[in-house]
Amino acid sequence: MNGDSILVLAGALALGFAAAPASAGEVADFYAGKTITVVSAGSAGGAHGVYAQIISAHIKKHIPGTPTIIIQFMPGAGGNKAMNYLFNATRDDGSFLGVPLQDLIFGARIGVKAVKYNPASAHYLGGADSTRTTVTVMKASGIKTIDDAKRKEVLMAASGKSAQPYMIPVVLNEVLGTKFRVITGYNGLNGMHLAMDRGEVHGRASSWQSITSTRKAWVRKGQIDNLLTIALEREPQLPNVPALAEMVKDDDDKALIRLLAGTAAHGRAWIAYGGIPVDRLAALRRAYADTMSDPAFMEEMKKRDLELRPVSWQEQEKLKQAMLATPEKTVARLKGILGLK
Repeated sequence: MNGDSILVLAGALALGFAAAPASAGEVADFYAGKTITVVSAGSAGGAHGVYAQIISAHIKKHIPGTPTIIIQFMPGAGGNKAMNYLFNATRDDGSFLGVPLQDLIFGARIGVKAVKYNPASAHYLGGADSTRTTVTVMKASGIKTIDDAKRKEVLMAASGKSAQPYMIPVVLNEVLGTKFRVITGYNGLNGMHLAMDRGEVHGRASSWQSITSTRKAWVRKGQIDNLLTIALEREPQLPNVPALAEMVKDDDDKALIRLLAGTAAHGRAWIAYGGIPVDRLAALRRAYADTMSDPAFMEEMKKRDLELRPVSWQEQEKLKQAMLATPEKTVARLKGILGLK
C-alpha cells in the first residue's frame, strides 16, 4: 500500500469512527471486570508519565463498565519501544491503549528505522496539552541566544537518534547554521536533565512542559535559557522566545519546518490502534473528552501545577493525515539531513 492509499484509508477510518454510534451497553459489557493496560512511551518519573498516571486515575469512571487501568512504562528507542510493543504484541480490541511521544506520526513518516508500526492505524483519543518543543540550555553554559549557538559549540543530550532531542539540533545545524553537538545514550528526559544538572551537557531539545512539570526549580531560580521554540507559533508561556517558523524564509525550509514542528497537537495524547471495534473507540474518545472537563481531574491538575490545554481527537486526526501527506521531496530532504536511508 502506497502513502496516498494509506492516507485515504486513514481518513475513511477516522470519518467512519466519528459517525458510528456507540453501543454503551455492549461497551460496558466488554469492559466490566476487565483491565485496560496503558502503554506509556515516557518514564514513570517524567512529565509524560505523570500525565498518564493522573489521567488513568480519572478516566476509568468515564469508560462504560468502569474497568481497572494500569500503566506499563516502556521508555526507549525515542518512544518507539513502547509503540512497537503496543502495535505488534498486544490486542487491538481496546484493552490496550498507548501514550506515545508527540512524534509518533513524524518518526514513522520519515522512516525512522526503530519504527515497526503503521502510523495510519493509530486512532487518537485526544490530548491533554499542546507540547511545544524548546531548545533549552543551562545558564552556566554561557549560551543565551540562538545566535550564540551559531558561534559556539553546544552539547545537547539525547537518548538515541530516533527522537526529537537528537533530530532537532541536527536539523537546526543545517537550516540555521548552529553548532549543536548531540551526545546520545541518556535514559529518557530524566537522564538528560540529570546530565544538564551535572554539567555533562549544556541542554536538550524537548517539550517545554517536561521542564515546567518536573524541573520547576530551574525556572524559579532562573537557571535556564530558552533559545528557540520548535513550533509554528510561540509558546504562550514563553512569549519572548522566537518560534522556529519565524526564522526561516526559504520555501523548502518552511516545508521542512512544518513537518518537524507540526507535532505539538499530538502532545500528551492517548491512542487506540488497529481494528478496535467502532463502538469502543467512540466510547473511549468520549471518555477522554469527559475526563478533560471533569472538575475533579481539573482540580488535581491545578493542584499539581500541570498545564492543561486539551486537544480534540478530531484536530489530532487532521494533523495526522496532513503529516502522512507530506510531499516526498520534503521527506527525502529531512531524511538526508538526518542520515536516514
